[in-house]
Order: sequence, then structure tokens, then C-alpha cells
Amino acid sequence: MYNFSTFGVRFLIWQTAYLGDVILTTPLIRSVLKNFPGAKITFVGRPFCSELFKGWEEVRVIPFSKGILESFRIVKLIRDNDVALVPHRSLRTALIVLASGIPVRIGFDRSEFPQAFNLRVPHRWEVHEVDRNLSLLEPLNVSDFVREPFLPLSGEEKEETLKRLGLEEGSYIVVSPFSNFPLKEWHLEGWRVLIEELRRRIRVVLTGVKEDLKKAKELEDDTGLVNLVGRTTLRDLLAVVGGSRGVVACDSSPVHIANALGVPAVTVYTATSPDYGFYPLKGGFVRNPAPCSPCSPNPKRCRTGTFECLRSPDPQLVLEVCEKTFQI
Repeated sequence: MYNFSTFGVRFLIWQTAYLGDVILTTPLIRSVLKNFPGAKITFVGRPFCSELFKGWEEVRVIPFSKGILESFRIVKLIRDNDVALVPHRSLRTALIVLASGIPVRIGFDRSEFPQAFNLRVPHRWEVHEVDRNLSLLEPLNVSDFVREPFLPLSGEEKEETLKRLGLEEGSYIVVSPFSNFPLKEWHLEGWRVLIEELRRRIRVVLTGVKEDLKKAKELEDDTGLVNLVGRTTLRDLLAVVGGSRGVVACDSSPVHIANALGVPAVTVYTATSPDYGFYPLKGGFVRNPAPCSPCSPNPKRCRTGTFECLRSPDPQLVLEVCEKTFQI
């Protein structure tokens, strides 16, 4: 066990996974800042992290796009740290952190190369991802944790963005049906029915990236919602979510963006499950009743070939959870 009392310990935090995974490391950042006065934090993540953490002055971001030459370059950029906290479990990550020579390297025992870490923490699926990440601080004798995710977003930025997009704070719900993993996407008919019911109660705003435009158009034509798919930057999305009454989404990053901005969210599960630990900390969720669900945290193929989970749960059940969560 390590017990640091030195002011200004330099921490490296490495998470080069998806947007939602990065957001769920922010309690780890906040807990470091709380427990180590004057701590210096370097965060290595995908290039979007520079925009995501814009305005968070305590955090220095090094963007990493996982190129081979870049892997050698980044070793030099991180070697001056005292402690590495590594939620990411890939082989590449472990090798780079090992090559950096950082004296205290803390990672999970289920890393693809756990020998890279001189301190290893058990990785458990049965807890929330926030708590999994915070467990990396236990070898440093830390027990005073901050569990709430955080994203920097000023009132002025939010106000300006909402005005530009024609939205009024608190007057709408964000619906985000799309994912990087198709097996996380509830069927469009379910979303269509849900959106039609939600629109009887409150304005509905649809979000997503440009690759989702075709599917979004199908929902827009039938439901008359406000379609912002492909029209927002990452900072715009933060403002739209931050100004909403709530977010309903598949198992994807808008859920975690919402919670990091103090907004409740509802997750509709298909091939995944809240048991993997990515459920909303503020809000609710609807489990999938299909007997084959869940598959895995990031499912890439249907094990049964039936895609049964994508056709459930019932939209009425989702609506009831939304009504209770968002008070509509």
C-alpha cells in the first residue's frame, strides 16, 4: 500500500475508450484532486477529449489516436508522472505505460497485460463503472471518493447554444436512439411509439451523429420531432443535453453526458444490461426481457441469430419509466 503525502503528485490517467467510458472516469479525476492537494493531472484519451474537457483547467489532455508512431511519441510525453491510474485494459495501453517507466502503475487484473502494473486491482462487473474506476485509488489508501461524474459547461455557453438552436432550457426531452454498437439499438418502431407518446407531454429533440441521418429521417417523418442529428458539435451536444429536462437513450454516452451535467437519464437496454455497471446514476432504466439478453458489455454479433432483444422491451413500459423520471 502506498501513502502519498507530498504536495503536487503528478498523476497520469489513461482512458482511450469511447465517450461514455471517458465521462465515467471523471469521478476518478475529481477524487484525485480532492485527496491530493496540488495534484497535477495528465489525461490521455482520444482526440475528442480536448473538446470534452475544455475549460477544466486542472486537467491537461494529451490526445491519442492510437497510431504506431504516436505510441512511441507518447511514451516521452508521459514519463514525468509519478503515478499512472489506468482504467483502460488494452494490451497497447499496458505496454505504453510500462515503457514510460512511471514508478507507480495501477491497473486492473483483467488487463490484457496485467504484468505491466506493479499494483493490480480486481476488475468486477457487478459494480458501477464509476466504482470500478475509483477502486484504482485503493492502493493509495484513498477512501474519500467523489462518485458524481462532471463535465465543464458554463451557463453562458449553454445559453448561447440553446438560443442558436431555438431551444428553451427545461422545455424538452432529448431522445438518443443510436449507438456505435447496433446490438445496443432498440428497434425504430419502439422509438417511434415512444416519441409519439412523449410529444403529447413535452417537446422532443433527437440527437445523433451524421452516420445516423437515414434512421433519424424515418423517425422525423413520422413523429414531427426536432431533429438535430448530424447538426451538433460535441460542445453543442453538451449544451443541448444540459438544458434538457432529461435524456432517454440506448446504452450509450448521452446517458453519461446527462448525469455529468446533473440531468436525469433513462436507458433502454437490448443486448446489454445494467448489471455491467453502465446504468444511469441519476434516473432509471428498463431491462430487456429477452431470454438471451445480455450478451456482453459491447456485443458485436447476435449469438442466437434472432435479434430478439432489439424488439423489446414494450414501449409502454419505457414510457412509464420516463414519466416517473422526468415528471411529465
